[in-house]
Amino acid sequence: MLSVNKSPEDKGKAVAYEHDPLVLLLQEQLAAQKAEQEKIKEDVKNLTEGQEQVIKTQEDIQAKLDAILAHLSRQP
Repeated sequence: MLSVNKSPEDKGKAVAYEHDPLVLLLQEQLAAQKAEQEKIKEDVKNLTEGQEQVIKTQEDIQAKLDAILAHLSRQP
C-alpha cells in the first residue's frame, strides 16, 4: 500500500510501507463482507424469481378454477 510522506523535502512523494496487521485484518474482513454481500444479492435475486413463479402459478390456478366454476354454474 502507498502513503504520501508529509515531510517538506519529500512532500508529494509516494513511499511504500509494510502492511500493519490491523490493516491486513480489515482488508480480509472487507473482502469477506463483500463476498457475503454478493451472496445475499444472489439469494435475493433467486427469491424474487421464485416469488414471481409462485405468483404466475397462483394466477394460472385461479384462471382454471374460474373456468371450472363457470362451467359448473351453467349445468342444471
